[in-house]
Amino acid sequence: MVADSMEHTEPVALDIDAILEAYHRRQMVEHLIGPGVSLVVHVILVVGAALFFEPSVRRDLADIEVTIEEMEIKELDPKQLEELQNLEQLADNVVPTVEKPDVPQDVVEVATEDFSEDMASTDDAMDFSSVLDVRSNDTALKLPGLYGGRSNSGRREMIKKFGGSTRTETAVLRALRWLKETQNANGSWSKSEPDAMGGLGLLTFLAHGETPLSEEFGLTVQKAMKYLSDRMTAVDDSKTKYLGRAYTNGIATYALSEAYGLTKIPFLKPPMERGLGFIVEGQQKAGGFDYRYAKGARWDMSVTGWQVQAMKAGYVAGAEVPGLTDAIEKAIGFLKNVSYSNGQFGYSSPGKGSMGIQGAGTLSLQLLGEGDSTEVRKVADFIDKTDKVVWDDNKVYSAHNTPVYNWYYETQAMFHSGQTKWKNWNKTFSDTICNHQRSDGHWDSPGKDTWMEKDEKTGKMESKTKPEYDPWYATTLCCLSLQVYYRYLPTYKMPKSIAKSEQSVLEAIDEDLGIDLD
Repeated sequence: MVADSMEHTEPVALDIDAILEAYHRRQMVEHLIGPGVSLVVHVILVVGAALFFEPSVRRDLADIEVTIEEMEIKELDPKQLEELQNLEQLADNVVPTVEKPDVPQDVVEVATEDFSEDMASTDDAMDFSSVLDVRSNDTALKLPGLYGGRSNSGRREMIKKFGGSTRTETAVLRALRWLKETQNANGSWSKSEPDAMGGLGLLTFLAHGETPLSEEFGLTVQKAMKYLSDRMTAVDDSKTKYLGRAYTNGIATYALSEAYGLTKIPFLKPPMERGLGFIVEGQQKAGGFDYRYAKGARWDMSVTGWQVQAMKAGYVAGAEVPGLTDAIEKAIGFLKNVSYSNGQFGYSSPGKGSMGIQGAGTLSLQLLGEGDSTEVRKVADFIDKTDKVVWDDNKVYSAHNTPVYNWYYETQAMFHSGQTKWKNWNKTFSDTICNHQRSDGHWDSPGKDTWMEKDEKTGKMESKTKPEYDPWYATTLCCLSLQVYYRYLPTYKMPKSIAKSEQSVLEAIDEDLGIDLD
């Protein structure tokens, strides 16, 4: 799954304190300017309307005669009644409204204090809008609606609405604190795969709404941002042309894109766009991706999944990368016309993939605005009927088919597939993940302490011990899965699918001024 190790280049020195101070000042100014401009414009309009509006009152009131007639009530035809019931069921499945599951009282009592402490740690200067569309964004005045649940209040609301609990959020906090304690001095995680784990680690904190200004995790986030930024900036185009392997570049670019999209810290934009440039350049003619961005006949759905997530996050962040929109369209075509066949997505051949591949293909199309497509509906049905979260410590898994990887994709895919499928998945998913968290807050991948990997020389699968990076790999993927309740809003559309609604004069002016107020 992860990249080959590569020589680390000396990072470019940055005055982080100065950057963060400027960032903090900009946040304060923008939060004051937006409402102020809107208020002034609105006052002018109201005063103008008062000056030019001449009220008139009709004094003579005509007599009104009221008659009451009994309406004839006709019974619905049985066929019409059946159609209405079907429509009601369809509407019920479109927008998830999951009831919060019962949590044992003893668990709640243990977890409540931890959950309350968390509320003070997030940078609440980040005011997330609750819009339902996903437009490209290049200003901190408008934060993407895709991330609307990551504020303090947003998390509380989403956890309650979509079936999370104090227990799931406590598990998330314990994992974040373990990641904070085990972060390398340079801002990465693990020794063997620092770039890939650095990306996954940063994504986990960003999913919780943490920024460099957060009380508890600010320094952790700051160090991870700087590490990935330096690593992407130091890539030698004449040699590798991207960071590590395609997997690593996709994951690191994904993290940098979310980081810039959430904070608009200037030094994050160039490395984000550089990583996205590598992705656009590395895309195959048919729209997929392969190991090391090879352009041959072989394609790889697992590699493609990380590139899609990175492109989506970069688009939302407002990245200015030539060919990015075309690359997204090509990826949609690949998912529908190349990887998909007979109701399933394929790993490297049409329609023949593991459950993780089914989740990766489904989530990729959902993120790209194709959640209502036939492909998504059929594969989501397949996942719903075929798989569930079972922790098996007696099985030998491979690096390409470990359950935590499968669950990362399947959990998100089911969350975006409607309340019926989400209820079915969530009723076993959250308890199973929480039950297997270690006492210090981390997870180890399920299975025996062996791992099946392909020998690069012989091409045969061989049994090896679990890799050094496994605790960070399992912990970040399990934590990201438990953050599904608020990580992304469950309803969103790409721009081509957005239906324009009628606006009032004041709303239109706000939009023209670039102001997005709740």
